Amino acid sequence: MSFSSEVKKELCSVSELPLNEKRAMLYGMFYAGRVVDGKTVIQTDKAELAGAAAALSESVFSGERFETKRLVRNDGSLFTFSVKSPKFKADFGDFSEILPSIVSGNDADAGAFLRGVFVCCGSVTDPNKEYHLEMVPPLGERVEPLRRFITEHGMSVKQTKRGKTPVLYIKESELIEDFLTYIGAGNHALEIMRVKVEKDFRNRVNRSVNCDSANLDKIVAASEKSRRDIEYIISAVGIDALNPQLRETARLRLENPESSLAELCEMFDPPISRSGLNHRLKKLSQIAGELRNKE
Repeated sequence: MSFSSEVKKELCSVSELPLNEKRAMLYGMFYAGRVVDGKTVIQTDKAELAGAAAALSESVFSGERFETKRLVRNDGSLFTFSVKSPKFKADFGDFSEILPSIVSGNDADAGAFLRGVFVCCGSVTDPNKEYHLEMVPPLGERVEPLRRFITEHGMSVKQTKRGKTPVLYIKESELIEDFLTYIGAGNHALEIMRVKVEKDFRNRVNRSVNCDSANLDKIVAASEKSRRDIEYIISAVGIDALNPQLRETARLRLENPESSLAELCEMFDPPISRSGLNHRLKKLSQIAGELRNKE
């Protein structure tokens, strides 16, 4: 099951919702629905969503008729859910606006309404891949009122078009977490936070490893250059041509090719400073360069 499907499964658990939130959620589901034969219906390929619509309708329109049709296709099933009652049209209207009589100004009702919208026309990408949440209502004229509603309730959402289809989307992980928490998918909001923490930790480890690797490469490159210079001096004039300080430096560098400068400094008796060692290695490099120029 995809991450998005798991989120919707969490949101379709509606038995514990109070009646006002059930009403607002069902209204949101129909707001994100389609018009078929002049009637507003909910269409989905998810059996749990059709089941949630039926459960909500039993509570909200108790005693009224509703219908779930199942169309079997090669790629699965398509469920069409509708409420067959004059009370439905009287209460929910024509969805040309988001009715304050159904969705009051409080966060509980607003969150339930958006919960219904999201389960019908929303999706969210697995946070291990990227951060992306979107909603694509089938009826494009409902997108702008929905965007304004979300903004008025303190959340940020952007609007774009995919072809001619308007799309609402969020790409920032913190905003996706806030939105999912607001609509009742707190468990999956926490999952995004957990994944983000793991990603940040891995990135820090990788940066540290890369930095250590780069430093090691520099040590190896510097050691290799010093080794070549010293070996050239020995082959050209012999190590005894060097003064005692440079002889000791050449010997220690050849015997400890993988040691850092700090480690080499501690091998002298007595230990010398890093700047002193750098000065000696530069002197050896200079001697080697002079000898090469004489060839």
